[in-house]
Amino acid sequence: MERMTNSHLPDTERALIVLDTDQLELAGFPDGSVFRTLHTTANLYGHTLAVPQVVAMEHLTQHRLGVQQLPGRSPEAATQRRCEALHALLTVLPTPEGAAEEALDRVAGRRLPAGTMSVDGDEGKVEDHAIRDTIAWLTLLDAFNSRNQMLWFLSGDQHFAARSAFHPDLRTEAAQRLGAERSLFLCLMKNGIPALLKRWGTQVTLDTAELSLLARSDSVTQQVRSVITEPVRPFAPDFPVPSTSLLAFDGRLGRPLAYQVDDRLWVPSRIRYRVYGEEHTRFGSSFIMTRVLLEVSGEPKLVRGVTVLDVSTVEPPTARGRYET
Repeated sequence: MERMTNSHLPDTERALIVLDTDQLELAGFPDGSVFRTLHTTANLYGHTLAVPQVVAMEHLTQHRLGVQQLPGRSPEAATQRRCEALHALLTVLPTPEGAAEEALDRVAGRRLPAGTMSVDGDEGKVEDHAIRDTIAWLTLLDAFNSRNQMLWFLSGDQHFAARSAFHPDLRTEAAQRLGAERSLFLCLMKNGIPALLKRWGTQVTLDTAELSLLARSDSVTQQVRSVITEPVRPFAPDFPVPSTSLLAFDGRLGRPLAYQVDDRLWVPSRIRYRVYGEEHTRFGSSFIMTRVLLEVSGEPKLVRGVTVLDVSTVEPPTARGRYET
């Protein structure tokens, strides 16, 4: 690929907001309330929601495979409808010329973002993911340069990041290709959707007891359970949760903050659960920590939607004072 040398500083008023595959799924594209909020608010502020072409292709493949499991549904028709929705609601950023060939070279040389890949497990899948990540990265650089807009990349993929920002090697590459000053406007939002809602919303402090009631609600527990027990999970804890297991609320961590966008409150929260079931002791910890985004109506405050952002195992709590129970 050619070196990018445009020296003009990008437009910071209207950002290009690029969703990775995980964020597109978490937002519930195209009909989920989170995606509708993002789409409406982006239009209000003059921002552009986009996905790299390689992400669009991955999403369509996943959608097709999901529809194949449903009796009486046509995978071809469903894929066509989803493709039309992608192009109607999002800007699909084309893969730059030569990106596939460069991705293969970088994967072979273990260069970032492919260089952070583990070789454990299915090497074929690891290589496919490495190629996909590299093409997505090259697409970001090309889109930033050609559109000359501030770019926010929403992704929970660890292979792009060091802590909460782009890996220093990727940052160095961006500075070389785009120019040091301009590259500062190419940003990774590793906290993804919650970070964007925080930027757009009005901060509201909730009553601690009120938030604990919301976190304890059956709808939250049911959604967490459905995510960690479904056959194909967007992420998985370190142990499988048996279908016979029960989840019991065991505490909430974090400040009681919410972000109001229009008539909805969006409440990011970390919730710990104890797992009960005959098999759980075989898999280590009997506690899991979830990070969720709650959609809450104004008055009365009721949970209207639950997005599970991640799940992990945790050690038994030792400092219960940190948790609201």
